[in-house]
Amino acid sequence: MTRLWVLSLLLLGACSQEQKNVVFILVDDLGWMDTAAYGSTYYETPNIDRLAASGVRFTSFYAASPVCSPTRASIMTGRHPARLRITNWIGGYQSGLLDPAPYLPALPLEEVTLGEAFQQAGYVTGYMGKWHLGTAGHMPVDQGFAVMQAVNHAGQPSSYFAPYMNPQRPETDVPDLEGDADGTYLTDRITDLGIEFVRQNRDRPFMLLLSYYTVHTPLEAKPELVARYQDKAAGHAPQEPLEEGHGSLTRQHQDHAAYAAMIHSLDEGVGRLLRALDDLDLAGNTVVVFTSDNGGLSTLSNRRSWAPTSNLPLRAGKGWLYEGGIRIPLIIRDGLRRPEVRIRDVPGATTDLFPTVLDLAGLALRSADHVDGRSLWRASDEAQRMLYWHFPHYHGSGNRPSGAIRSGRYKLVEYFEDGRTELYDLESDLAESVDLGAALPDTAAQLHAVLRRWRQEVGARMPTVRPGGS
Repeated sequence: MTRLWVLSLLLLGACSQEQKNVVFILVDDLGWMDTAAYGSTYYETPNIDRLAASGVRFTSFYAASPVCSPTRASIMTGRHPARLRITNWIGGYQSGLLDPAPYLPALPLEEVTLGEAFQQAGYVTGYMGKWHLGTAGHMPVDQGFAVMQAVNHAGQPSSYFAPYMNPQRPETDVPDLEGDADGTYLTDRITDLGIEFVRQNRDRPFMLLLSYYTVHTPLEAKPELVARYQDKAAGHAPQEPLEEGHGSLTRQHQDHAAYAAMIHSLDEGVGRLLRALDDLDLAGNTVVVFTSDNGGLSTLSNRRSWAPTSNLPLRAGKGWLYEGGIRIPLIIRDGLRRPEVRIRDVPGATTDLFPTVLDLAGLALRSADHVDGRSLWRASDEAQRMLYWHFPHYHGSGNRPSGAIRSGRYKLVEYFEDGRTELYDLESDLAESVDLGAALPDTAAQLHAVLRRWRQEVGARMPTVRPGGS
């Protein structure tokens, strides 16, 4: 299917209802338990909590990958990272017993992105913040976003404080903010850019993707907020990290003051943005989406224990295919309409966001041939829907090349080095602490067969045995 034909389908499928604006807030590395709305008692997120209270909070929503670039590609296109051939964070490479699978260094221009879909439908489109889907020639302005600001060529900023520069790593420098006074905080400035975009385009339909660099490293926050959370953490006895295997340690407690302060500033930004929509009388006709690109950074290899957050009760974190690495927050507010159901536990994934956002905005995609996702607003409560993950790489969290499948209550994880599988019942064991593979061998075998068949269908690239290896 060509890009032109797909876009024509989008336009032909436009609903007769008034088109809605979209504000899509994408946070980097925000874990499932990193807001009070999802259960944190340490992080303070009153504005995100109010957004959740006025919209729909999804409790079984997943990133398509345990790392950022593949998930972001799935959000942009509605296609699975394995199909897109973007299965690792762009620039990442580690080897072990296996040589990892090759992957593309940028989102291909032939793919239809959210920016292009909305732009072709007459929207003005804007992108601010982290991209990490390619560099020159593959930036947001090359992928359907008319306005691009503060987008660097890396997966993190050089610093969260102006002048946002690092001479040793110029690819991490954040552009377009050269006039900021020393000490200006990057998260605040990303919010400023988003609010200004909304103000400038208040009289025409717009789609804004506000992609915060926070809470990715470097862990830097406003000193007064760090002090606030240091005081809050005082008196809490530190807990020993959990062993995950291969020398990996998982943090068990949320008490990292700088990380908490970064979330605090993020929450303030969300509040300012929502107030701007109210002040401009746009809230009633604007869809707001809030999500992350992978699980929280809680697990590191080589017995490093400085990971900043905890995803408990979920197992492990960013980089792993256990729940802590892939289960993420998703909040959607459809204007000011009161939702009939405020909490949804039906599984979904970031591949669903492309069709969901189009649906809510009034643009109906008549053919889903080019997407792997489905609209979360229209999908029935399919208990046995299959969700798949493919991560044929090594990661600094300690995870090894692996894949996974979820079907209803059961989830199977496969490790490619030795073919070992693990089976978990998420309904009774959200922490994935009891491997049921031996107790339920037929279920494990069935899921493993489906997972292998799916990899063949999407053309998933696999790691290979290293020359001279066994």
